Amino acid sequence: MDIQLDQAAIDALSRDPAVRKAVVDRAEQGQDFARSIAPVDTGRYRDSLHVVEDSDGAEIVADVDYADDLEYGTRHMPGQHILGRTLDSLRSSGQP
Repeated sequence: MDIQLDQAAIDALSRDPAVRKAVVDRAEQGQDFARSIAPVDTGRYRDSLHVVEDSDGAEIVADVDYADDLEYGTRHMPGQHILGRTLDSLRSSGQP
């Protein structure tokens, strides 16, 4: 079976205002979830979680210098997988 994707139609759909709004809304739901499970010592990590929109959609970003250490862990501490758990939650919620 050979499947041909209509890239122009996909690109047009991704630029549709209703689709972009749905993508951003979903990312903001993820941001809220991530903040709710984020570890809080000083609150910097939790407060750094935010949604960034770009031409491809939206993503949740944690822009503190130790975000990777919290996500994946170090030799001194296990990863907390905040963004990974957020993605799992969004996938399992049954919403588009």
